[in-house]
Amino acid sequence: MASARPCHDCGCSCGAADTAFDETAAAEMRTPPTLDELCRTNIAYYCDRTIDNILVRDWSLRKRSGVYVLWHKNEYCDAHQRFHMRALYVGKGAFDARILDHWARKQTADIQLIYFSYLDLPNRIAKYVEQLLLDIYNLPLNVSENRGKAKLCAHFSQSEVD
Repeated sequence: MASARPCHDCGCSCGAADTAFDETAAAEMRTPPTLDELCRTNIAYYCDRTIDNILVRDWSLRKRSGVYVLWHKNEYCDAHQRFHMRALYVGKGAFDARILDHWARKQTADIQLIYFSYLDLPNRIAKYVEQLLLDIYNLPLNVSENRGKAKLCAHFSQSEVD
């Protein structure tokens, strides 16, 4: 297999993960979730409201809460056979209500198809994880407390985005 190399403007490499979140969380928590878990657990999607009725209702999100990340699928890397995903927003709370609110209020018409990953977590842990992500990464749709500078990217296989 070819070595991981930057394939997009963010400078990250397919298959290579940023370590800032995992290192900080491991130093501050007893059993933290990993960045890989946050990015790759429960991947789903919805269409922007200008295109189609909401697909979020099709996902079984009721009575589930924790941390979620909204993603934009940028390009496809032929060398690694993965889609480059750019994180747009991180949030916490009840998934069904929060995702429905994003569908209704966020300006995502230029993105059209919004992916999200979500991880069930207790509220106290979700607050910490959300804040740590905001402290490290610049998430363009987050307005409050978004002090991070790094771009959060992941690389999803075709089966993960289907």
